[in-house]
Amino acid sequence: MSQSLDVYLESEPKPVGTLSGDDFGTLSFCYDVDAKVPISISMPLREHPYGDVAARVFFDNLLQENDQLDGVMQRHAIARSDVAGLLYHLGRDCAGAISCVPRESEPGKIPGDLTRDYDVLSNDNMIALMQALAARRPLPKGLPDPSPVAGVQSKIALTRLPDGRFGLPKPESLAPTTHLLKVPRPSEDELVDHEHALMALAGRVLRSPVAQTEIFELGGQRGLLVERFDRIVQGTEVRRLHQEDFCQALGLPSSLKYERNSNDPTRSFSAGRVGALMPLLGVPALDRNAFRAMTLLNLALGNTDNHAKNHALLYCNGTPRLAPLYDVVPVLVDPRVTHDFAFSLGRAANMDALTLGDMHLFDEAIGIPGRGSRAFERRSHDFAQEILSAVAVEIDSLQGPRLKILGDMIAHQLAILNEVSNLDLDIPSRDAFLIRGGGFDSSS
Repeated sequence: MSQSLDVYLESEPKPVGTLSGDDFGTLSFCYDVDAKVPISISMPLREHPYGDVAARVFFDNLLQENDQLDGVMQRHAIARSDVAGLLYHLGRDCAGAISCVPRESEPGKIPGDLTRDYDVLSNDNMIALMQALAARRPLPKGLPDPSPVAGVQSKIALTRLPDGRFGLPKPESLAPTTHLLKVPRPSEDELVDHEHALMALAGRVLRSPVAQTEIFELGGQRGLLVERFDRIVQGTEVRRLHQEDFCQALGLPSSLKYERNSNDPTRSFSAGRVGALMPLLGVPALDRNAFRAMTLLNLALGNTDNHAKNHALLYCNGTPRLAPLYDVVPVLVDPRVTHDFAFSLGRAANMDALTLGDMHLFDEAIGIPGRGSRAFERRSHDFAQEILSAVAVEIDSLQGPRLKILGDMIAHQLAILNEVSNLDLDIPSRDAFLIRGGGFDSSS
């Protein structure tokens, strides 16, 4: 069924453009003549419409794969490929600051007031909510999920109120949330400690911003609270900032979030494609070095799941910048998943294949000039030395029954990087690791 939707950014009083879908599900997107801000770096402002390929990639990535999407498909007999039809029902609260609403409708997203637009959650409600998330059950009656959130872990979007309590946006308010609460299964409770420890470590090591996390405990339930970096709280007002993940910025469907899933170098999440994005950002040199540092850090912390949807651009006053680091998890300790890199470093697809030449190829691919010169090699060496030395200093803080495995794994990773890159790292002595079933385990 054909649909025509107005596309709004929360910061703009008028639609920035129109998304259309015909009876065959073919999409097109056209900017309004008065639009001043593009919705994606992959779709710059222009007068003539974008066709199905470009429009589908961006808008399909706004749809979250969850029960809410499945319910709309079933209730309204809409095919998964009918993106405009799905956004007709879900577009008022799709991911980010964008809303897609029927023509001539009010925008789907507006700023919120912390004193007026939220229903306070009691402690009993919070406990019931966390129990439901941990058990992968529907939320308790009367507690609707205010915002669809993608990811492996069970999570919900909440708002922290001025008195420290949490609330959900009132159904009629369209107000933003400020935090994500991740609650793992009881058998995976250590994920809370692992992600928080690594995110806190990253915040101490990196010069660029890192998403803020804290461990939240209530009534015997534990979760990880993540402050949303695409929000601005000023006084009692909460506003959304526009952001897009790297799938959208690179014009890729979510199915190609790993480089290994693509056979076309021009349509893949690769270091070269990321390097080509950098000149389009507000401060290319800073963002290039930030991405470079994030990549080194992820290697050291055993996070091989840094795929294209775990990197993003954040728009401030219409200018795109690299978003803060987020979703750093020690994938290497999990034997159930592949430990191949999300994108190749040079010719290396995993840690076992990594060489100094691959590290230099990666630096060149993201835009560091002068490969083959002594100056280039010295700069690459010194950059890695600084980042990884700072990680090494943190290793001995990772102790105890939940965190010891992280310290041992990081020491193992740093030993490999130390040898590969001819560094001079002072790595604390830790228990050796063995690879068991595809993941790391302590040998002690």
